[in-house]
Amino acid sequence: MLLGLGTPAGAAVRDDTDLLQAKLDAGGAIFLPKLPNGACYRSRGLWLSNDDTTISSDGACIVALGFGPARLDPDAKHPHFANALFYLTHSNIRAPVPARVSISGLRIAVPKATRMHGIFVGGHEVTLSNLTVDGAPLTDVLVGSGVVGAAGMSARIAITDSTFTGAQRDGVTVYGPIGLRIERNTIARARGSGISIRSADRGQPVLDAHVVGNTVRDDGGPGVLLDLDPRNGLPLIASGIEVSGNKILRNARQARPLLRGGIVVAGKGDVNLSQNVLRGNRGRPVLLRDARVIKKQSLLRTVAPGSSGDDTAWLQARLDRGGGTIFLPKLPGDRCYATRGLWVSHDDTTITSDGACIVSLGLGPVRLHSIDGDPIAADAVFFVNRSRPKSPAPVDVTISNLRIVVAPGQPMYGVAVFGHGVTLSHLDIGGVPKDDVTISGRANGNLYAGNISVLDSTLSGAARTAISATGSIGLHIERNTIQGVRDAPPGQPAAGIDVEPDARDRPELDVRITGNTIQDNAGPGILLELEPNEGPAVIATGLEISGNTIVRNSNKPTPPKRAGIVLAGGQDGGAGTLVLKDNVIRDNGGPPILETHLKLDVQASGNQLG
Repeated sequence: MLLGLGTPAGAAVRDDTDLLQAKLDAGGAIFLPKLPNGACYRSRGLWLSNDDTTISSDGACIVALGFGPARLDPDAKHPHFANALFYLTHSNIRAPVPARVSISGLRIAVPKATRMHGIFVGGHEVTLSNLTVDGAPLTDVLVGSGVVGAAGMSARIAITDSTFTGAQRDGVTVYGPIGLRIERNTIARARGSGISIRSADRGQPVLDAHVVGNTVRDDGGPGVLLDLDPRNGLPLIASGIEVSGNKILRNARQARPLLRGGIVVAGKGDVNLSQNVLRGNRGRPVLLRDARVIKKQSLLRTVAPGSSGDDTAWLQARLDRGGGTIFLPKLPGDRCYATRGLWVSHDDTTITSDGACIVSLGLGPVRLHSIDGDPIAADAVFFVNRSRPKSPAPVDVTISNLRIVVAPGQPMYGVAVFGHGVTLSHLDIGGVPKDDVTISGRANGNLYAGNISVLDSTLSGAARTAISATGSIGLHIERNTIQGVRDAPPGQPAAGIDVEPDARDRPELDVRITGNTIQDNAGPGILLELEPNEGPAVIATGLEISGNTIVRNSNKPTPPKRAGIVLAGGQDGGAGTLVLKDNVIRDNGGPPILETHLKLDVQASGNQLG
């Protein structure tokens, strides 16, 4: 689409906002030709909300005039205005954020008086290349966002071969990257850092991030700042970070002491610094700052006083007091503790027993709401999530050595995991749960659950799925017996294990399903359903299914997909990997392995199929 815009007749000041916004709302490929006599397009902030949008030019310039409209929440107290020349995010709260967007070949000038960013990136799979952003933007390029309690990922972002100058804050700021490339750029004369990569909440990941071959000079703050020191503790995931081959010159002239360095690494992570040229920077060439000290509350140990017939009140009160260990001794006569759904919201919480059982009495209270306003009750016997929207998701929770029974007629899960660093081990979950275990990032502020282990347990009787994982990084499912999923009502996935992102921006990364016995389920033994309704997952890689015994599954005709293992979809672009080895797959309804719309690099070996 070739877009050449003339100045409207009789117009005193050129304003191309309406025409440009109309083209962006249509999507597709948009070419902005260079205007004659050095003239520039002029526009207010533009919403860029469609997938597969390409904006390119042969060197045209475009000048920011001020904020564009509020589209996401125009009636809110603090609505989201388009406060960047290109404001790249969804325009409708129920739509996915855009993916596969590129902007190249333009010069973007942002006058100081506009109080705008050059480009804001709130989507995934975005490429910015051969750009110039200058004037006095707040930030030349801002990717993602984050505060304690609300900090998700920015996936597969590339910023290359560009020049960024004059920012009032940082030249380039990126929150929560997974798969970031900042390469061969010149970043100069920002009042803050040249390049800043941040984890604003301990659950916001920084993973596979590369800052390579840039020239970063004359910035008021450090040339490169890796801020891996959230206010609420060390980041859960901070690895695969590279800063190499950069020229970092004359930075940190206006930096406070804690930021005086050419490269500043605050907090802890797996960081490789190599072959950088650091000259003329104020302070140290490389400053390594320890993580801030987080004072933890003293941990309590509590032994249950016995069951009163309804143990909700004292159990919930104890869980709300803080972390520590709650020991539930086995009751005489095989009696069970009984409780409504329990919120498990504190760090360092262990719930364990010598084999006691606990039975559900129904939903617990509503303490959270989803992004679109739906109330969230404790709909699992143990509901592991934060209890307040401004708190972080809990970390380091263990639940072990219990039998958990979901009684008939209740819309309940056995255990719901929305926290991080959660271990479920030696559990026997049964009765008639919706899922035995559900794992997700719903309303936890990070949109995924990280470093989750489900080990050495027996999971049975689920109506929908024994284990459902709808957004996870570092999920290990090992040595479990998973059986008897019922498909009730008919038409459920009915899988032993269902790895299925809720939306394409929910990651499935480093998921390992090893050494399990998965048998006698109505649907597939394992279902990898990696293509949500809006398209393939943005992050779906590092997957492994190995050493499992998968027998007599898909034993009802009603589930929509029937096989021993179903492999559907994959990572967008097809670069995701799956190791599939040494599994015994036999006597299942349908084929041993069913592939549909597969977008994974599958490395298969040693499987016994029958």
